[in-house]
Amino acid sequence: MCRNRPIPERGRRELLGATAGAAAFGLGGCLGSNAERTEDRRTPLSERTLRYGGVMALSGGLESVGTPIADAVELPGKQLDASEIEADVEWQIEDSETTARGGIDAMRTLVDAGFPAVAGPLGSDVTLQAVQQASIPSEVVNCSPASTTPTLSILNDRGFSFRTAPDDSLQAVVAAGLAADEHGASSAATLFIAGDYGRQLSGAFATSFDGEIQRQVSFSDEYEEPLATALSGEPDLLFVIGYPEDGVEIFGHYYDGYAGEETVFTTDGMMDPSLPEQVGEPMSNVYGTAPSSNGPGYETFAERYESEYGSAPGIFTANGYDAAAVLLLANAAAGENDGGAIREQMRNVVSEGGTEVTPDSLAEGVRRAAAGDPVEYRGASSEIVFDENGDVSGIDYEYFRYDADGINVIEAVSPEVGE
Repeated sequence: MCRNRPIPERGRRELLGATAGAAAFGLGGCLGSNAERTEDRRTPLSERTLRYGGVMALSGGLESVGTPIADAVELPGKQLDASEIEADVEWQIEDSETTARGGIDAMRTLVDAGFPAVAGPLGSDVTLQAVQQASIPSEVVNCSPASTTPTLSILNDRGFSFRTAPDDSLQAVVAAGLAADEHGASSAATLFIAGDYGRQLSGAFATSFDGEIQRQVSFSDEYEEPLATALSGEPDLLFVIGYPEDGVEIFGHYYDGYAGEETVFTTDGMMDPSLPEQVGEPMSNVYGTAPSSNGPGYETFAERYESEYGSAPGIFTANGYDAAAVLLLANAAAGENDGGAIREQMRNVVSEGGTEVTPDSLAEGVRRAAAGDPVEYRGASSEIVFDENGDVSGIDYEYFRYDADGINVIEAVSPEVGE
């Protein structure tokens, strides 16, 4: 029978700290030895504890979307816990607070507790700092479900970094195309959160937009002056990049005295159905793009998520489930809680040719992987095929519009290869 480490209530969520039990596993055995493992030394699944951590945004700018993603990351562990699988399963969630410092501290907590693989972090800037300063040096695998900056693709990560979310290069192309084709925009300005996520996406949009980019304006703790600057040239379209917490402030100021004839676009980071209610406006001139979940296992995932948590899954929740599921399969295939060994199995468990595994058959997939049988995980968010950079491809995008009731998805957009 499996067991998990339950998360007690404290406010919205109680964070798990490192426990004395982690010492029993020994840090040396969890943080990436180079010892080769052969099949005849494979530890029986009945004698194993599959361990994974999560660095999630349970507070701060991404709290409203981070908490549901954290729930999704826990779901594979709960699923195995309720199955008849022979192994124990242990997981631990830490809060990044949507800050780089918080992300580093959260990752180090999990590293020190001996967790060999981590789902997360969320937020591109948080992820860049946490993986470079904590998980990669410690040879701990990380798989982010919601970090989209192209910079992650070029890190010197020694193969320890993966993600189930796409990089933002294609989203910028999709948004720029919709701005011109659907809204006839010939001029635009961008307003973006300071840091790698905002800067990269703003730059990619500016490069892709077939028209005049009047200004690219960053913001951090102050919103009204950057908003006024971005709108000063009366652009046809304002492209806003940030998080839901930023959106409340930005659109509060916008509708209080800056709204004009322009169309406004947002991106995945600000996709929150509660935003119109919080702003107090229907926001009917605000459109957006975000990666959609179109994997073969999505329906099963969505049913399990809603049954477990009583609400429909949201943005990047399917990616969160997939990140944890792949880490568990790779751990089972590796046969040990060792970051280096898990790293070597991450691509193997999603490669063609093995027994198909979906969210509906995760427990059986873990059994097969632990026995040394090839498996092919087909995910909820996408097919999940990692390239040489640990990135996924084949992602569609939702083109949506805000209204008084939240978000209305207009259509799915499939980026054309070579766009």
